[in-house]
Amino acid sequence: MTGPEFILLRPLWLIGLPLALAAGVLMARRADGIAAWRAVVDADLLDAMRGRGWVTAPRVGADPWLLAIALALICAGLAGPASRDSQAPVLRNTNTLMILLDLSPSVTEGGGFDDAQAALARLVDLEGDRPTGLIVYAGESFLASVPAEDPGVVRGLIAVADSATMPVGGSRPDRALIMARGALQDAGAMAPDVVIVSDGGGMGPEAVDIARQMAAERVRVSAIFVPQDAAPYGMPAADPGTLAAVAEAGGGRMIEATELSALDTLLPDRRDPQRDAPDLRALQYRDLGPWLAALALVPLALLFRRRQT
Repeated sequence: MTGPEFILLRPLWLIGLPLALAAGVLMARRADGIAAWRAVVDADLLDAMRGRGWVTAPRVGADPWLLAIALALICAGLAGPASRDSQAPVLRNTNTLMILLDLSPSVTEGGGFDDAQAALARLVDLEGDRPTGLIVYAGESFLASVPAEDPGVVRGLIAVADSATMPVGGSRPDRALIMARGALQDAGAMAPDVVIVSDGGGMGPEAVDIARQMAAERVRVSAIFVPQDAAPYGMPAADPGTLAAVAEAGGGRMIEATELSALDTLLPDRRDPQRDAPDLRALQYRDLGPWLAALALVPLALLFRRRQT
């Protein structure tokens, strides 16, 4: 069991706490009751008069410290101490993950497709709290699933994908990247990831250029390389170098499908910049500042108490 989470919504107001204390000290030093005498009487003469009892300084009250306490309470309240609000609205996760699965014959018939499916199932489990979508491609691209909160949707589609899924052959990853770019824009994704699962077929300057453009738009492009046991008859051999170039241009990195342990670090966490906006953060917390600032009324009220003569 953990305690309540507290934060400060406006921490810069804490600067006022030492200033309030300094103001209290300064006022207490000046409120010695004979400030008016000091302004018109020589200091030596005033000391002599006080020594003879002709001038008696009144007792210094607590007024300076009451005012300092009130100022400190107001500053503390303006700093915005807040606790997590259990009734706060749940913000939609915009850190979308889009998977681009190459279903060209060189991938599905090259002997490493089972490893690719296992790697993707593991990746979806690791990123299960993110909306995840799936695009399958060969010579053409198809949006198999829009980004969904339920990872089981994409996991099921990946499990049934095979060599008969695509109606056309070939490999055009550039078209898949363009489709992913549009789908992420439609989804309003703010810090998305794109993961290409391929043997490197069809990766050319077009794909590298699109990945570079996506990186400039805060879309990180990473890759999972699917190795071949042997190149299918009439198909090109796997080319990890071209796939790595696309991942590098997209600001990500590449791992092999057989390296399941490397999946844990393939997509380092990135904060959605809008989730840190003060207005959105305030929605998640109950601001206790007004109540703390209201306590300043107590010392302020004591400043207006009736004086006894």
